[in-house]
Amino acid sequence: MNLFLVPYTAMRHLVVGFWCASAALLAWWGMLLWVVGIGPSWTQEWDGAILLALLAAVTAGASILAEDLLRRRPVVATSGRVVLAGAIAGLLALAAWWLWTSVLAPGIVAPLVGMLGTQEAGGAEAGAAALSRAVEQDVVDSSLVSLRYRFGAFALVGLATGLGPLAVRRFRGALDHLGAGLAAGLTASATWYVIGRTVAADLYVADAAMVVGFGLVFGWFAWGIPESLYAGWIRVLSPWRFGHRIPVDAPDGSPKERFIGHFPRGLDLFLPLESGVQEMHVSVAVDTRQRYLARGLTLAPTTIRRFLERVDLRYDPRRPAPLETRLSSGDRIVLGQGAGASEVEFLMLPREER
Repeated sequence: MNLFLVPYTAMRHLVVGFWCASAALLAWWGMLLWVVGIGPSWTQEWDGAILLALLAAVTAGASILAEDLLRRRPVVATSGRVVLAGAIAGLLALAAWWLWTSVLAPGIVAPLVGMLGTQEAGGAEAGAAALSRAVEQDVVDSSLVSLRYRFGAFALVGLATGLGPLAVRRFRGALDHLGAGLAAGLTASATWYVIGRTVAADLYVADAAMVVGFGLVFGWFAWGIPESLYAGWIRVLSPWRFGHRIPVDAPDGSPKERFIGHFPRGLDLFLPLESGVQEMHVSVAVDTRQRYLARGLTLAPTTIRRFLERVDLRYDPRRPAPLETRLSSGDRIVLGQGAGASEVEFLMLPREER
């Protein structure tokens, strides 16, 4: 996980999801090798609990590891945070499995199914009790593969997975983490059922698809690469000083404004008069919320070019302030007009860029 390999495009929102999915798939593969090659050290009824607990621990730890690698945190601190998140998620996942199979499903689901089944059949209370006992036995039967009696366990394990990173991140973004965990658990259960029963009819393939779906959904929604890891830059595209670039952000993160023109002193980016640039032509500013603005400072033509849009920023003397517009990565600013115009580009690059 290297920020320099994650360009500032829409794909950056998917990177953490692929990272968590890869970690979950490797964990499933390692458990499969252990079970097949060495043999499990637990009884059969613990297979589902161990698999989901391992999935929760690895996915939670992978989410924290991705963040710490991107933020360049020290190895010791990163290791502690990853182990803590994984341990919390794994232990809570085991507790969630027990809670569902021993408390919630026998106490709530089984009586509810018994009541509904008896009403449909027109039976008596004795029939409801018998059906409830049968459902209760099915719930605790580890050899029975049925989404009907496992979806609650998946959902609770997903919530447990969200609680691990949430605790390490000091409970910032609680709704994101818990919602991502719940969505990941439900997605994993649906994937496991559909692949195992209809598409491939193979429980091994279904398990692999399940862990991938769990990691993808949790990584996508729990924590994404934040804007604060990137900073704005201005790069010259015209032949005059081609490739020269300057940062927009201040080193301490305070608001900053960079000026472009041909005035010989005090400007942040100098372009010669022959390139069609006025003394103080345009500025690019950033505020405390990391919003970037371009402001036209001259009567000469100043145009922002972006996909399916052109913005005229030339200064209007009738207005009390210069015109301005929000900038996005890839926007181009044309200074002047005709063959002698200059062009600069606004880019978002990793903050560590020099």
